[in-house]
Amino acid sequence: MHAYPANSPEAVSRILALAMIVDGHVSPSEVQAMHRAAFLEQVKVDDDTFDRTLRELCEDLLDAAANRRAGVVEIDPALLDALLLDIRDPLLQICLWKTMSTSSRPTATSTAARPRWCAAPPAPGSARTAPRIPSARRR
Repeated sequence: MHAYPANSPEAVSRILALAMIVDGHVSPSEVQAMHRAAFLEQVKVDDDTFDRTLRELCEDLLDAAANRRAGVVEIDPALLDALLLDIRDPLLQICLWKTMSTSSRPTATSTAARPRWCAAPPAPGSARTAPRIPSARRR
C-alpha cells in the first residue's frame, strides 16, 4: 500500500476513493462528481491528485488481494483502520466523513470511519479540536 503523509491531499483522496469503490465499480459520473466537489478544493486536492490516488488504491488492493483471479477484493479491518488513521486532524475527519455520508447512500467506508475517528485521540501537537456536539437535553 502506498504511504502518504497524514492529512495530505493523497490521504484524503484515498479515503474518498475507497468510499467510491466499495461497491466494486467506479462510474465516470462518480469521478466527475468528485472532481466538482467543493470539499476537494478546500483541502487542496486537484483532479490529477485524486485520479492518481484512485488508480494507486485500486492497484494496491488488487496486488494484495488473496483471491485476485476471482475478482474478489476484501479489505482487512486492520488495513481500513490504518488508512483511516492517516486522517488525524479532527476537523478534517468531520468534513471528510460528512462528504462521504452525504452521498446518495452511506458506504461501508463512511459507516466504518465514524466510530474509528470519533474514538481516535487528537493528533499530537494539533491545536485544533473537533467542535462539541451538544447532547440532547432531557425535559
